[in-house]
Amino acid sequence: MSNICYSENYPVGHYETHHTKDDMNKQFASKSSTSVSPFDPNFKVHQTSFQAYKIRNEDRIAVLRTHYGWIVGVFDGHYDGRVLEYASKHLIKEVDVRITAAIVKNENTLCDSIPICLIDTIENFDATLHHTLIKKMREMDSKPWSEWTMDDVPRFLGMKEMGEHDPYPIMRHACAGSTALIAVIISHLGRMVNNSSTATPLNDLHNLYNAAEVERLQEDHPGEDDLIVRRRTKGQLGVTQALGDAILKVPIDLASVLSTMWGCPIPPKVTDRWAQQKHTPPYISSTPSVKHFSIKKGDILVFCSDGLRSSLKEQGVPDEDVGNMIVSLAGMDLVDAEAMLFYEKSIGHSFIPSANINNLADGVIRNILFGLDNDRMAKETMAMMNSKSDHLRDDMSVVVVHILE
Repeated sequence: MSNICYSENYPVGHYETHHTKDDMNKQFASKSSTSVSPFDPNFKVHQTSFQAYKIRNEDRIAVLRTHYGWIVGVFDGHYDGRVLEYASKHLIKEVDVRITAAIVKNENTLCDSIPICLIDTIENFDATLHHTLIKKMREMDSKPWSEWTMDDVPRFLGMKEMGEHDPYPIMRHACAGSTALIAVIISHLGRMVNNSSTATPLNDLHNLYNAAEVERLQEDHPGEDDLIVRRRTKGQLGVTQALGDAILKVPIDLASVLSTMWGCPIPPKVTDRWAQQKHTPPYISSTPSVKHFSIKKGDILVFCSDGLRSSLKEQGVPDEDVGNMIVSLAGMDLVDAEAMLFYEKSIGHSFIPSANINNLADGVIRNILFGLDNDRMAKETMAMMNSKSDHLRDDMSVVVVHILE
C-alpha cells in the first residue's frame, strides 16, 4: 500500500508525516458518524455527519422510523452544542407525536395537517427553551430585569468562584442556537407531479445571502443601522431562522441580563450598544417555512447542512450547479458523463466511482472534499487544527433517502 506524505502549511492546520490510504480512511471514519437504515420496503436511508476543521462537530442528524414513514432532521449548531444536542434528541419525537395525533383524528386531512403540526411544534419547542429559563430565573428573584446586577447572575447560576461550573443547561439551551431542517416522509400519499427527473430544492435558504430574507428583515425592522453587518443579523448570526438564540429574540432589558451569564455567546458590550440604539426584537425567527412535495419510486431526497454547499462554493462551483451536482453524487443519473467531467474539473479532483460506495451520504462528502485525490484526502483528514488559523471549514452532514416503492 502506498504512503501519502503531505507537508505544507495548510490554511487550517499543519500535517507532516507518512500515512497510508488505510490510515486516512480510519481517520475519516473516526471523525464521522455514519449508518445505513435496516431494510425497509419503501425507503433506504443513508446518513453521515463529518467533523471538519473544528474542535467538535456542531452538526447532528436525527432519523426516526415511524408507522407512517420517516422523519429526518439535520441540525447545524452555533455557539455551543447544548441546544443542538437537546433538539436532535427531542424535536423530531415531538413532531412524531403531533403527526400521529393528526392521523388518529383524520387521516384524510393529513396533507393539510402536517404543515400546521410542523410550525406549531417547532415554534412551541423554541419558545419553551427561553420560557423555561425565564421561569427558573423568576423562581430566584421577581424584580424587573433592569434591576438585575452582575451579582445576581452567579447567584442564579450557582457557579464556582471562576465560573467553570454550569449547573443549568437550560440557560445554554436558550442562549446557544441551531438551525433545523425537518422532513416528514409519508409512505402512502403518492405523487402528484410529472415524472421528469430534476434536482428540486426542498427548502429556502434562511440566511443573509438570500435577498428575500434581507428584504424581509429590513421591512420588519426599518431604520436600524446595525440590522445587517457583514451579512450577519445584528452583526452576530448569518442565519435568520434558528432554535434558541434567545438573546436575539427577547427585549433588551432581558437580553442585557443574559449577556452577563457565563457561556453566553454575546457579551455585555454588545447589548450595551443595542440599548443605545433602536432595537426591536425578535430578529431571529423560529417559524419554519414548510413545503410539500409528492414523491414516487425512484426519487432520491438529499438533506444536508450548509457546510456542504459552503465547500462547493469555496471550490468555485456556481450556485445553479450545486443541486444537480449533489443529487448526482447521491445516486440519481441527472447529468451525463461530460457534465460530471465538468464538475470534476470545477472542484479539481476525480470522483470515487459509485460502485465503490456503500453509504451514499458518506460518498457525497468524500467526493466533494477529496474524491480520488490522496493529497486532498490527507489534508482533509490528517491536518491538525492550527490555533492561529483564521479559517475553519464547516462540519458536513448528509442524509440520502432512496424511495424504493
